[in-house]
Amino acid sequence: MLDQKLHKTMEDAFFFEQDRRLQEKRRQIREMQETKANLAQVSGIRNDQVLDQLLALGIRPETLATLFAIPLIEVAWADGEMQEPERDRLIEYAEKAGLRRKGLDRDILLVWLRRKPAPALLEAWEQYIRALGRELGEAERRALRDEVLKDARSIAEAAGGIFGLGAVSADEQRMLQRLEAAFQ
Repeated sequence: MLDQKLHKTMEDAFFFEQDRRLQEKRRQIREMQETKANLAQVSGIRNDQVLDQLLALGIRPETLATLFAIPLIEVAWADGEMQEPERDRLIEYAEKAGLRRKGLDRDILLVWLRRKPAPALLEAWEQYIRALGRELGEAERRALRDEVLKDARSIAEAAGGIFGLGAVSADEQRMLQRLEAAFQ
């Protein structure tokens, strides 16, 4: 009788532990899928391989939100001033991408809109992108580069020229080239 009770208790403990592990695994999968969806929303990246690799590297949506904002801010300030259309486009981009909800501090964004960030910020971004690029495959690196440059070019074109001529200043073009070089 005692052996049966002991056996039953051990069996219950075994199945309880198995059930707990299964629930934990389900929670982790659900959390990973939510994080992947958040990464996609913040970045605009739809390539599952890139998203999976970013997750594997421990990149969270809030990290990516800041990463994606830095090149946009730098392009807007490239010619020494932030013009109203650029500011509007940055705010629109931040709202659309949910950057504020995803961890980009609103106060930081407002400071960056009023004052050009220190050069160290862009240098840190470049170093991070280079390190990340070594971890990504060629296709993933190219997809990430294309997303960043598409959004940065959109900011550069926001102030525009006359009928789209000269829409990107020489300073902005140099900044776009610098951003692209970080992905090499």
